[in-house]
Order: sequence, then structure tokens, then C-alpha cells
Amino acid sequence: MKEIVFEKALRESKAYKLLLGDIRSGLGHAYTVVSSDDEIVAQFFSLLAATLYCDEKTACLECGGCRRALDGNNPDVYEILPDNGALRVAQVKAMTAQAYVSSVGERKVFFVYRADLMTAEAQNKLLKTLEEPPENVTFFLGTANEYRLLDTVRSRCRAVYMDVFDRRTVYESLLSVGVSDEAASAAAAYSEGQLGRAKEFADSPKLAATYAEALDLLVGMKRSPDVLRCSATPSLKSNPKEFLPMLATVVRDVIAVKSGQAPPLSPQTAPKTQAVAADFSLRALALTEQLIGKSLEELFFRVDAQSVTDNLLFSILEVKHKCR
Repeated sequence: MKEIVFEKALRESKAYKLLLGDIRSGLGHAYTVVSSDDEIVAQFFSLLAATLYCDEKTACLECGGCRRALDGNNPDVYEILPDNGALRVAQVKAMTAQAYVSSVGERKVFFVYRADLMTAEAQNKLLKTLEEPPENVTFFLGTANEYRLLDTVRSRCRAVYMDVFDRRTVYESLLSVGVSDEAASAAAAYSEGQLGRAKEFADSPKLAATYAEALDLLVGMKRSPDVLRCSATPSLKSNPKEFLPMLATVVRDVIAVKSGQAPPLSPQTAPKTQAVAADFSLRALALTEQLIGKSLEELFFRVDAQSVTDNLLFSILEVKHKCR
């Protein structure tokens, strides 16, 4: 099973506490675990497996019970993963047949990854088992989109929604696994509370560099001649559809700083963020975020990206000076 990188955050999550309560009081026969963050669902499944089979009943991650569950050596733990982008009826048929075989220990569990990729035929096959579930068997259905599951399947599962982690939790979790301060700050800002996504971003040196470029652009927007220089920002020129969402993220960080709700910022970015906050009014920042959103929409319908981004920069400068 997947290595549990973000153990602390997962143990403190509402989703884990909910299921921990069920494990102690009586586990149900089926759950959907809803999150678009596939990486964090995989780590969550690993933590659940350790919790269920730990010799110490604490998910210590070190005892024989934990290690057997996590290393794939527990005959009562099954993982079902998509095959070429789908979960097919043959896979579900094999799973449901195994569900009726007696468990070696007290409980047998099936962790289904991306259950929303099950074909309709596969879902109907699973439904028959969920309608008459075998004793001491639990299915965990990880899904990025619960509404791609049949209503009849969802109605027989308890829904567990993975936490959207607050930015400081994401930032501190990344630092705890050795991510640099600057990369952790940028990834936490851009990840929308998804830890797995944040780690993926943090592992890309491009992300922190793009954040720094977006911040420098706002710092440099003083007068009309600056627009030409700022329009030559490398990431803006090469891929405006990726750069503008990062620019919007930086603007939101500046708004937070100006509003006295400072997000976790790296020592490299904090002084510049504070400088932009001093240079823009809150009204100008709010309008800037709106302008960025409008420009992103235009990029999908206009071939001339350069004119869209140039107009955006002139508009940002205009609202900056008008909304003093």
C-alpha cells in the first residue's frame, strides 16, 4: 500500500476521526471516500489498513500487524485499482467472489481506488453484494466524483468526505517532509487544500519560480512603461493559461496580508508581498483578481494571447491608480 507521508495531518482529519469512531463502535459494510486528491486517498487507505490490523490498536505503523497490512502480506486486505482507466466487471466479479470467502482474521477489507471509474456493468455487479453484504467485510470506495456512482450504490454506502486542509496545515506538512520553505509556501498557496496535489507541486521547481515571477510582476507595476517589461515575464509569455492562475493566487495572498490574515509566506516572498500590499488598495486588489479571471476566459476564445495579457496589465495598472 501507499507510504503514509502525511501521517499527522491524516490522523487529525475529520474523515479519519469519523472512521476511527466507526472502527471502535462497529464498522459498516461500505463507505465512499470522496476526494479529487488521489494521492491523499491512497495514503488515507493505508492509514485505515494500519488502524484496522495494528497489534496495539493504535496504527503504530511499526508492529507486525501494521507492517503486514501495509506491505501487502495480510490476506484480509485487498486493493483494487483501475485497469487502463477503468474498473471492469471482471475485477469487481473477482472482488465480490472473494468477499464471500471466510476471512483469516476478524475482518476482510477491500480498498477500491477511483470507484467512479467503474463501468455501469461493474457497478451493478457490486450492487448485488452491497444489497446482501457478507458478514465482517467492508468496502472502501475511493471516488473523485461520487455522482458518477449509481444512486443505488451510493445509497448503500456511508459517505466520508476527505478534508480540504487549511493552508497552514499544508505548508507545515510539506516542511515536515523536507520541502523547502519557498516551495512549501508556493505549493500551499496553489494547492486548494489538497495535500497530495501540494506535494506534487512542491516537487516541481517550476512552481516556486512561477510564484516568484508573478509576485515580481506586481512589485514592478508602477508606471505605464513598466507594462512592456512585465509583459516579457517568461512564464507569462510561454504559458499564460498557467501563469494567470498563479498570478491570481499571489493577489489573494496580498489581500490576506493587507487584511491582517497573513498566510504562511517564505522569508523570500514575505517582504515583496508586504510591499505590494502597501502599494495596492484592497479595492484595487479585488478588481485585479476579477480582471485576471476575465482574461483567463478570454484566453480560451482568442488566439492572440499577447493582446489579452497586455490589456490585462494595463487594466491592473489603471485600477491600481484609480483605487487609491
